[in-house]
Amino acid sequence: MSEFRVFFKRYLQYFLYLILIFVIIGAVTHNDFVLGLVIGTIASAISTFVWYHYLSRAMKSDALYISSGMGIRFLIAVMACLFWVRYPDTFNLLGIALGLMLTYVMIIIHGVNSLKK
Repeated sequence: MSEFRVFFKRYLQYFLYLILIFVIIGAVTHNDFVLGLVIGTIASAISTFVWYHYLSRAMKSDALYISSGMGIRFLIAVMACLFWVRYPDTFNLLGIALGLMLTYVMIIIHGVNSLKK
């Protein structure tokens, strides 16, 4: 199975469901917090893919130095926050921050589910 397909099965489909739910709620309510959640969740999905890519590359490597892609993930978070800087009336910073934290919630949930098996 390809790396992207495994990633999709583990994480991306849940991000897509969340993004779809947040977009529908945001379109109906026009709430700036929900729109911030949309931006944060999209950035979180991209960040999770970067993390998963570096993790799978590190597992295949025998090198002493292993990168986790932290610089790229940091830049993704900064880019998400720049939406708030440019459009502070449209996007809520707290929503963006909570959306960015969804990656870590999903990693914890996946880890707990792996321990159950």
